[in-house]
Parts: sequence; structure tokens; C-alpha cells
Amino acid sequence: MCDSEKGVIHEIMREYEYMMILDPDMSEADRESLLQEILHDLSEVGFTKKNEDVWWVRDLAYPIAGSDRGYYVIYILEGDGSGIIPVTKILNLKKPLWRFIFVRLDSEA
Repeated sequence: MCDSEKGVIHEIMREYEYMMILDPDMSEADRESLLQEILHDLSEVGFTKKNEDVWWVRDLAYPIAGSDRGYYVIYILEGDGSGIIPVTKILNLKKPLWRFIFVRLDSEA
């Protein structure tokens, strides 16, 4: 959005749910380190974590990497969304991060 009188561009900040499934066999220290790396990567592209919900280890609908279980974590993020594609390329390189998805949360009208 642009303020035509001043030529100032305003970014529209939106909320996103970022759900991830991690390797459940990671040590707690390795998992915490990975989650810190992920938060750093997300903040580098303009996201801010507003909330975190850890679901711990749950059964998977189908096996991933030979496992029937996964460690679930959900973040509520705020950002303009322009960083989703760049950060996806970075996150895809993290082997213990098995699956992830970004979902834009609609604001209540």
C-alpha cells in the first residue's frame, strides 16, 4: 500500500501459522538448536514469532523417513509474507525438519 502524498510504502502485516514436523529421535539439545536456527531464519526474512504451541510427539498419518511418529511445533508469525519463498529454500535444506507449511490466518471481519 502506498501513501500517494508522501510516497511512503506501508507493508501489510499479516498473521501466519507455521506448522512443522521434526525428527522425534533428535536429542532435546539438538531440537532446541534447530528451533533457534529456524527462528533466526524466519526473522531474517521479516517474520516475528507471536506465539508457540508445542504438540510434542504425535503419530503421523503416513511414515516419514521410516518413522510413524513426528515432533510437532506450531508458531504464530507476523510478517508481510514476502519472505515465505526465500525462507522455504533455506528450510528445505534442514534434514531433521521433515515437513512444514505456512498458512495465512484471515483476520476476523
